[in-house]
Amino acid sequence: MEKARIFNIERCSTEDGPGLRTTVFTKGCHLRCRWCANPESQIFKKEILFKSVKCIGCGRCMKACPENAISLKEGFGMISDIEKCTACGVCLDNCYVDARVLQGEDYTVDELMAILAKDETYYRKSGGGITFSGGEPLIYSSFIKACCGRIHDMGATVLIETCGEVETSHLEEILDCVDIIYCDFKHFDTEKHRLYTGRGNERIIENIKLMNEKFKGELSLRYPYIPGCNDEPEAIEAFLSFAEGLDKVKEVVFLPYHRLGLDKYNGLGRVYAMGDMPSLKIKDLDHLKAYEKTFNLKIKVM
Repeated sequence: MEKARIFNIERCSTEDGPGLRTTVFTKGCHLRCRWCANPESQIFKKEILFKSVKCIGCGRCMKACPENAISLKEGFGMISDIEKCTACGVCLDNCYVDARVLQGEDYTVDELMAILAKDETYYRKSGGGITFSGGEPLIYSSFIKACCGRIHDMGATVLIETCGEVETSHLEEILDCVDIIYCDFKHFDTEKHRLYTGRGNERIIENIKLMNEKFKGELSLRYPYIPGCNDEPEAIEAFLSFAEGLDKVKEVVFLPYHRLGLDKYNGLGRVYAMGDMPSLKIKDLDHLKAYEKTFNLKIKVM
């Protein structure tokens, strides 16, 4: 039976593709981007997220933990040691104020489809559907493929948000059953890509070329614009030159850096690698539209 580990299901989303959508966030990713907004998505293992704003400091979670995995970590709070924690849920049961949240739950196709079907009317009327995000959703390609036919039967589209760092066989498995692919691209220089994400970009580039060649749906390249990491003109121009050479790509989307994931890093007891760098606004990237004069691409900032 196919299963996927999911850490969030967001209904009535308007930001993750056309129409009204349900966004399914899967757990696990091969990259470790410094600016990742969903740090709880990175590792495959279930983990506990601590919410300091709710905690009353009673210490019940620490006393109840059978693995002695919880400790008061200075600057963060009552953090579970990921190496010791078994995600048994005892600390959640002993927290009266819901200051601890389990990140990661395993779903069968039937279990997920029961949730997705609740908004079938909205998908049909708005031209929306289901977006699989993450983490890296294509790690669960067989699960997604098993969902696709039933999603299409609801009159909904299937959209994948991927970083492209996945085994090619996983990508090939879904190319004939999904409708839209959004692929993030972090840096064209493979060594800088490795520096900022933990891996080189060779497989990502090959997978994008494969999508361009074999995918029949809509393909969109998206570039998270991160000051000090990939915002230099040489990096931008190398990306646009690559995108221009892809037949299926007519538009690229630049995504301004934001620090909305900061509280999640704190809740996991992890230091945020981007430090105090402030979030950008859409208008901060307006200058990129000038590249439309140089490259045969439509440039969008969102």
